[in-house]
Amino acid sequence: MFALFDKFLIPTAVGLVVTGIVATVGWLYRRRRTTLTPARVLRRFSLLGTTGADGSPLYYETTLAPGSVITRRIGSLSQRFELTDAPIGDGTYAAEPLDHL
Repeated sequence: MFALFDKFLIPTAVGLVVTGIVATVGWLYRRRRTTLTPARVLRRFSLLGTTGADGSPLYYETTLAPGSVITRRIGSLSQRFELTDAPIGDGTYAAEPLDHL
């Protein structure tokens, strides 16, 4: 009986305790590292190199983060733009064209 206790039960119990401690510490670490995502902000972007029928620049409003790529239909063609965090003098942000027409 004591041989079974010494050779099997004690190592098994110690292994379970160590596994439980490691799992708990990992769970607490992951829980602590999660941060809240910042609130989405509505921004207005000027689509560079585009103009409307009246000659004014085209704008695009979105909550997408800078670095996102959008596709806009301009006339009969689709054109992709990359949203940037570069402000323009008129209070909007720049959306740089990726496709050259």
